[in-house]
Amino acid sequence: MIHLRPNEKILMIVHRHWFVLLGKIIAGTFLLLLPFILTPVMASFGNLSWDIAPSLFFFVLYLMVILLVFLTFWLDYYFDVWIITTERIVDIEQRGLFNREVSEFILKNVQDVTITIPGMIATFLKFGNIVIQTAGERSFTIKEVPDVYHIKNVIIDYSKNGSTITNHGGTQ
Repeated sequence: MIHLRPNEKILMIVHRHWFVLLGKIIAGTFLLLLPFILTPVMASFGNLSWDIAPSLFFFVLYLMVILLVFLTFWLDYYFDVWIITTERIVDIEQRGLFNREVSEFILKNVQDVTITIPGMIATFLKFGNIVIQTAGERSFTIKEVPDVYHIKNVIIDYSKNGSTITNHGGTQ
């Protein structure tokens, strides 16, 4: 999918922090368990008589929709990736099941790199957002990634003079 130029090397491949996916998994698990919680509660309110076939059909349909939501969360998490090379940053953004946006910009055009850490949990788990302003292009945001300070330093070092950083291992 990404073609490297001559003498271009991948410095790091960055995904969103795992905590971002955890919140969606907890919400989805609650929705998955909701029918098992509501059925006994509804049965305790009185003599409910319903046909089992339509109830089973809608129950299975509900579970399929919830599992599809889980799949969408996972695909969005897994396929949103930022590839930082020695010459550019490639942003691959999964926008839906069949919709993907790929954009890139040259590191030499970077003018400003801003980090935001959105809250107490992000501070403890050391993840946040990086906003990159480039010359003549729109701003570029890397959202909810781990180790934002290291990523910022790599971007700034390579944008200034393409210098080599001794410890630039990948972030997952």
